[in-house]
Formats: sequence, C-alpha cells, structure tokens
Amino acid sequence: MANAPKPHPSKPKGSRFVLRPYRRVPTQRVLYYLSGRCVGKGVVTNLSQSGMRVRGEHEVETGLDLALRLTLSDDGPTIDIDRATVRWVDGNDFGLDFVHLSPSAKKHISAVLNQQIRAPQSPA
Repeated sequence: MANAPKPHPSKPKGSRFVLRPYRRVPTQRVLYYLSGRCVGKGVVTNLSQSGMRVRGEHEVETGLDLALRLTLSDDGPTIDIDRATVRWVDGNDFGLDFVHLSPSAKKHISAVLNQQIRAPQSPA
C-alpha cells in the first residue's frame, strides 16, 4: 500500500508571496530617512520603481511613514521622496513602498534603473 504524501509545512502567518510589479535592482547607495520619531542613515540594497530595501541604523516599525533623501549616482542630483511607508521589518533591514514621489524623482529613478538593467553584468 502506497503512503500518502506528507503535507508541506505551511509558511508562518507573517510571510506571504507577493507579486512585485517592478524589477528590483541591487545597489549600494546611502540614504537618510526621517520620521517623527527618528533621523537615520542607511544603505539602499535594492531599488525598484515602487520601493526599496534599506539596511538602516535604527529599527523601524511596519506602517511608519518616512521622508527620504538619497543620491543614486556619484554625480547625480539628490532625490527627495516625501513619503514612503515601511511594509516589512527584519531587524535593521526594512522594505519601503513609495507613497508620494514627485514626477522628477520618479523620472530620475526610472532613468537610473533602466541604465543599470541595460548595463552588461560582470561575471562574479
């Protein structure tokens, strides 16, 4: 008699599959973030048209709104993002969803992402 397949363990309640509307691009850029509770400095570890992953110097909470300032290239302009919401937190790493992005900031992020996506990848 054949054994019935064992059920796969379910994922923890806090995790779920999310279909991302934009491609994420790895990067290493400094950013500054500001909330009513703290001012912090972090490193953007990946970026998309709709958000980013940050390794910050402060722990933040899910749902917190932040104002951001970053430069995406060595000779590029400073980009201000008026409002980004923390969507997930893992220690000092957190994911941000852009809520209010000026047209010029959106255009600059798109240009940087398109340039990085088209650039030939060097072998590791």
